[in-house]
Amino acid sequence: MPLEDGVVHEQPKTPLPLRQLFIVSLLQGAEPLTSSIIFPFVNQAVRESGITGGDETKTGYYAGAIESIFFVAECLTVVYWGRLSDRIGRKPVMLIGLMGLAISMITFGLSKSYWLLFLSRFIQGMSNGNMGMTKNIIAEITDESNIADAFACLPLIWSIGGTVGPIIGGTLSNPATSYPSSVFSTWPLFIKHPYLLPCMVAAVYSLVSLTVGLHWLDEVAPAGVAMPHDELFVDVPSESTPLLPPSPSSTTVSLPSSISSATISHSTKTLLAIPSIRFSIINLAFLAFADQSCQVILPLFFSTPTSLYGLALRPYAIGVTLGAFGILNGFIQVYALGWLTSRFGSTKVYQWGFAGLLGAFSMYVVVGETVRIRGEVDTSLILASSCQLVSYSLAPPGSIYPILVSTSPTPSSLATITALGQMATSTMRSVSPSFASSLFAFSMQMREYYRDDKHRPGGGGNVGLVRWLAGNLVYFALLALVSAGIWMSGKLPRSRVRRN
Repeated sequence: MPLEDGVVHEQPKTPLPLRQLFIVSLLQGAEPLTSSIIFPFVNQAVRESGITGGDETKTGYYAGAIESIFFVAECLTVVYWGRLSDRIGRKPVMLIGLMGLAISMITFGLSKSYWLLFLSRFIQGMSNGNMGMTKNIIAEITDESNIADAFACLPLIWSIGGTVGPIIGGTLSNPATSYPSSVFSTWPLFIKHPYLLPCMVAAVYSLVSLTVGLHWLDEVAPAGVAMPHDELFVDVPSESTPLLPPSPSSTTVSLPSSISSATISHSTKTLLAIPSIRFSIINLAFLAFADQSCQVILPLFFSTPTSLYGLALRPYAIGVTLGAFGILNGFIQVYALGWLTSRFGSTKVYQWGFAGLLGAFSMYVVVGETVRIRGEVDTSLILASSCQLVSYSLAPPGSIYPILVSTSPTPSSLATITALGQMATSTMRSVSPSFASSLFAFSMQMREYYRDDKHRPGGGGNVGLVRWLAGNLVYFALLALVSAGIWMSGKLPRSRVRRN
């Protein structure tokens, strides 16, 4: 395998195992579907549970708790699912989780009490904690020549599930009144439980996925069984290890020479002591926080009145825009990410893509100030927002996962490492919605507060520096976060450029 000018020349890419990849994608689709399907009706379900006592202002707090507990439960259980899969295999763990999803979705649809809604959502998050297994399976059915292409499918799955879920939840909730001429209007079950139908759809999807996985998903390497592409992982030096590695992997990890492969401890503490693993997980956390913040801020900004420098788009327009963008973004990731990774390496692609979030968050300020000056939304602002979405799409989650899995010192520790990454992701996704939305609301309040002349520094017709800074506080905070993430991405292990 000659080296020329720092470029590793390797054999052509191994064809993707499309059949298994399709089955894994089908199973993975249950996560975004079940997590997003409740968004259209969760607020009304909370009101009808009686927990707010008729106080509409409390709805957001209780609904937000239900939305966040999903990711909290996922965070608390994902490592244990990973360790269990190391013992009994990936397939049984995946199937157990899908069964839990189906049951918890039905109980959510049947719930009339807030705390039963809360408990059902918690169980959904617990069951989704094993969805990190799909990343293990993808890593174990591919090799370093095609793993980037396989991981590029994950954004598409999330985009489709995250787009279809709210559509199903909105159109199928309360079918007795939404479709008065249908059979649902005379069926007591759907009259008493207006949100059961969309939950049943999600449950059926989970059961279908379970059936497909049970019959056609191949079991990949359980604990202690070497994978067919062990070169993806780092060889641990021993007395018999050659000084020059025969086959460089996509990412280089160094371990103390005193540690042998036979005596490595796979405890969480030991794995996190490896810098490449630790920094990969930290970068994954930065990406998850920024990505989830984008998903929260975008619809808020689109729906905010022009008086507060938003675009004042209607819900239908927002849904169509976000839905179309989500699907398009997924396809872009699938068709572009693999080529870019093979040409420049996963680390460079991730660093460049994450830096694109600077443009995404900066554009909020630019578009908002333009709305303030013009007082209306025109075609140029829509085009500017489109550029903003393009900048957002440059942040490639599919490029960070090959880096993460390649840091595993042995195949048997892969599940624990990906579970740690999933735990970090779930933690950030459970925190960032409240952080971003609360800071957005505070920024809007500051704009209103400094609207009066008496609060304007210097008075006159200008908005003033204080109002401008306070009104854009949420965007500046997120820009600072992205800047810190860019700095942290410099600590990722370097990837070798591979040319066919």
